[in-house]
Amino acid sequence: MQAKLLYLSDFLNTCWQGPEAKQPKRGKPQTYSSMSFVLFFMLMLLKRIHAFAAMHRWAKANYALLGWQRAPDRKTIRRRFLALPALIQQLMPSIAQQCQQLHHSTFGYACSFADKSVFRALGGLWHKKQMLLKIVPHPSIDTEASWAKSDYHGWRFGYGLHLICNRNRFPLMATVTTASTKDYTLLETLIAPLQHRLGVVMADSGYFAQHFLQAIYEQFSVLVTTPCLVKVNQRLSAFQQYYNDMAGSVIGLLTYRRRKPSIEPAFAHIKELTQLTGTNQLPYKGLDRVSAYLLVASCTVQLMMYDNFSHQTELGSMEAFKAAFQ
Repeated sequence: MQAKLLYLSDFLNTCWQGPEAKQPKRGKPQTYSSMSFVLFFMLMLLKRIHAFAAMHRWAKANYALLGWQRAPDRKTIRRRFLALPALIQQLMPSIAQQCQQLHHSTFGYACSFADKSVFRALGGLWHKKQMLLKIVPHPSIDTEASWAKSDYHGWRFGYGLHLICNRNRFPLMATVTTASTKDYTLLETLIAPLQHRLGVVMADSGYFAQHFLQAIYEQFSVLVTTPCLVKVNQRLSAFQQYYNDMAGSVIGLLTYRRRKPSIEPAFAHIKELTQLTGTNQLPYKGLDRVSAYLLVASCTVQLMMYDNFSHQTELGSMEAFKAAFQ
């Protein structure tokens, strides 16, 4: 196995707390470990190999690089790819926790930042009038995608990557939905795996839904603040008053200014890795495949930053990491 792959494999195995890490199942042992497949799909992302047939051809020629005794068949690759979202949503918080223990000032996340970025769907556009009439004018259209409006790009048809990161742009947790899904409905998914080390999460106005924010605070003791305040021309509950005090304070306002310089570069890293900048489209159709692809990219950014920190290089530098696997 290549030295860097072996080094990353050891790190992932240290982080992984999944079923196979705790207690192997009875019967025939698993031929390919979950973490080796995470590295495999990371390599496929970096090499721009998206088709399962092309992945299979690469695996047949290079399976020894991952410590495999033989190459997995195409059906196995496809099955493990579609299983990635659940796997990576367990893995990313574990990586975040391991990195925090390594160096708290760099990877700590008591104060974090949340946002969504919309990625363009593969194929043609499905206009809203046609969607309402259930008319699909062209077979290239991804019928699982939907519309959302971005402050910077206007209306986009595709999928939303919901991300939470720390002040140093290190991704902590991510999830993928169709673009029209309301931001605040994903707060529980993002916060629950990180709740024991989170204190405050800064988010934009798309997350301002009082009943959701209060439920998050009561369930996880994590305060999510936005630039919006609860109207004061009504009797405020204890939570609403606390929220206003925190969100409207000088410290709260100054911390909110760190949101954009933290979360936007994190999305930029993911877009650069996947070459999805500008008007470029996703390489897959369907929520299951798009989720797997974007979550692999998010996890790859985590591994890249961990590798950069370990080698004392700039945390967000990509060139050396990408070059190691070309």
